[in-house]
Amino acid sequence: MVRAGSKFVDQPGQSTAMMTKFSAEVWRCTNDARAFAAALSGSQTSFRIIHHPPDGAIEGRWRACLANSDWPTHYTAPEYFLEPALRGKQPFAILSVAGEDVTAVLTGVHDEDRVQSGLSVRPQIAFSRDADRSSAMRNLVAGLLHEAQPAKLVDLFLWHDMVALVDTRFHERRYEGVVTLDLSRGPDALFRKFSANKRTNIKKAIKYGVTVDSASSRDDVFSYYAVYVDWTRRKNLPVAPQDEFQETFALTGNRRLFLAWHHGKIIAGVVVRFYPGGVMEYAANSSLESALLLRPNDLLHWRAIEWACAEGLKKYSLGGAHLFLRKFGGEVVPTTRHRLDQSLLRRYVVGDWIRELTEELRPFLPDRIVSLGRSLWMRLERLRAYRGRGPA
Repeated sequence: MVRAGSKFVDQPGQSTAMMTKFSAEVWRCTNDARAFAAALSGSQTSFRIIHHPPDGAIEGRWRACLANSDWPTHYTAPEYFLEPALRGKQPFAILSVAGEDVTAVLTGVHDEDRVQSGLSVRPQIAFSRDADRSSAMRNLVAGLLHEAQPAKLVDLFLWHDMVALVDTRFHERRYEGVVTLDLSRGPDALFRKFSANKRTNIKKAIKYGVTVDSASSRDDVFSYYAVYVDWTRRKNLPVAPQDEFQETFALTGNRRLFLAWHHGKIIAGVVVRFYPGGVMEYAANSSLESALLLRPNDLLHWRAIEWACAEGLKKYSLGGAHLFLRKFGGEVVPTTRHRLDQSLLRRYVVGDWIRELTEELRPFLPDRIVSLGRSLWMRLERLRAYRGRGPA
């Protein structure tokens, strides 16, 4: 019933008025039916599962939730479904519903036998400030488990202050987290919080003649693509096709590419995602190895911060917590992974245990034992991949 409702909302070819009216009716009927089922089961949950860009009343309620949230990001917005990189990965959104309002949203992908929401450096969840967070989280988890019924593994990444809202069925693992800047303080106050080394590098880049502009044309993106390919191959990472690259940067309403120039040549770039009036997230960086002494990456982040402050964005999530990012002076916000292993013999939890135990004992173990532990973990990973290709 939930899925049928979601699919109807996404049907093309209907008039806007008819779709809006019918969407509202489906919304009401689906909620009534779910409330009845929840009453019978003794649990009160109300959620909506979306698999395509919504419209009408549902989209409006979704956006109203984000407008009243402290962490509205691009990947918690309806535009999430427009991402070229998500094609074939079955993206979904879970909306927590209270009456006629959306009180929280969570997004993710359903990739074969695995359902995942977010990453350790990028939770994909937002609550309305008016929400009963415990109730809203119950709705989100119920929707996530409904979506994940055929899956063997469910991974949910959250900010650490949400940990107590998730029930004990999930196995929790804490991560270092993400450096976050409060952009409401303004660029001057933020700059003063940078490390001395960071401020010096920014001044050096300017002195060396490095300038930063936003990409403004397909030609700019094409020129940057060569820098991206060079960087990606140095890191032994897969290279995205150029057409997908261009499509991604065509999403100008939620993405910005800042380019560092030196003597008329692009030497580096920083990509950010953002939700207007909400959070900006550091998404990617590429730079020529020969240009690193010019310190373009420090200057790129500084110009992105200046732009975000001018645009009225509230936070800058830097997508990690390593030393380069910590030197921007922000708060490190921890994250957690909540894992539900529904596989035979709980092989994912066993694999986690082997890997974590091996790392803890590594200084005290012979190399042969460490290698054996890694080998067992890799066998479990290969087994998962193999079974994921089969009918199971």
